[in-house]
Amino acid sequence: MICKHCSTENSDEAKFCSNCGASLNEEENIEEAEAKTADSNEAESENSNDAENETIEVVETVVEPVQEEAEWYYVANNASTGPFTEEQMKAYIEQGILKATTYVWKNGMEDWVILKKSELGKYLRHEEQVNAQTEQSRSVQDRPVNYSRPIVQERSIVLNVILSIVTCGIYQLIWLYLLAKDVNELSASQGKRQLADPIIVVLLTIVTCGLYGIYFFYQAGKAMAQLDSKVYIGDDSTLLAILCLFTEIVSMAILQNSINTFIRYGE
Repeated sequence: MICKHCSTENSDEAKFCSNCGASLNEEENIEEAEAKTADSNEAESENSNDAENETIEVVETVVEPVQEEAEWYYVANNASTGPFTEEQMKAYIEQGILKATTYVWKNGMEDWVILKKSELGKYLRHEEQVNAQTEQSRSVQDRPVNYSRPIVQERSIVLNVILSIVTCGIYQLIWLYLLAKDVNELSASQGKRQLADPIIVVLLTIVTCGLYGIYFFYQAGKAMAQLDSKVYIGDDSTLLAILCLFTEIVSMAILQNSINTFIRYGE
C-alpha cells in the first residue's frame, strides 16, 4: 500500500506509514479532515460572536445628552414671561434684566417669590458684590473731608491795636508773628501750602523796613481765601498789600478779622 502523503510503499496489512507515520486508512483521514474543519469553523464562529458582543457593549455605553427643561418664569411689566431654562435665567441676571427683587416661579413652587430668595439667588452674588463696591466708592467720594482742627484762637482786634500803640510798635511785631503763625496753622490743617516761618516774616519785615510786609499780607490774603470754609471769606490780598504801604496796622486788623471769622463760623 502506497502512502498518499510521502509515496512510500508499505505492506498491505500496515495501518500506518513506516516513513511518515500517517494513517493509511482513507476513511480515518477523511474523518480527521472533517473534524479539523469543524473545529476551525466553530472557533471562527466563537470569535465572530465575541466581536458582535463587544460591538453591542460599545453601542450601549453611548448616552445621549439630556436637554434642560425650560420651567422658569419671571414677572415683567405685570405679566408672566417664560418658560426659560436655568442657564437662560442666569444669563438674564448677568445682563441685568433680572434683579434681586424680580418675582420668579417654576413648576413645583407653591407661589411666586423674589429672585434672591429662590434657587436663582446664588447667581446674584457677583452682582451684589459689584453693587456693594460701587456704593462703597460712591460713599467715599461723597463723604465730606474731615480736616484736623487747628489750635488757633480768636484775638481781640481792639486790644491788639491798643497794645501796639502803647508799646510804640513793639507789640505790633508780636502781633505780626501771631498772624503769620495762625495763617500757617490754618493752611496746614487743610493740607494747603504754608507761608514763610513766622520768625522769618518778622525779621524780613524789620530788615526791609516794612517792604516784605507788603508781600506777606498779599500772600496771607490769598491763603485765607483758599481755605475750605462754611462761610465766604473773600480774597483781600490786593487790599491788604495796598493798605500795608500806608498803615500796616490796618492790614493787620483786616487779616485778624478774617482769621476770627473762619474760627467762629468757617470750621
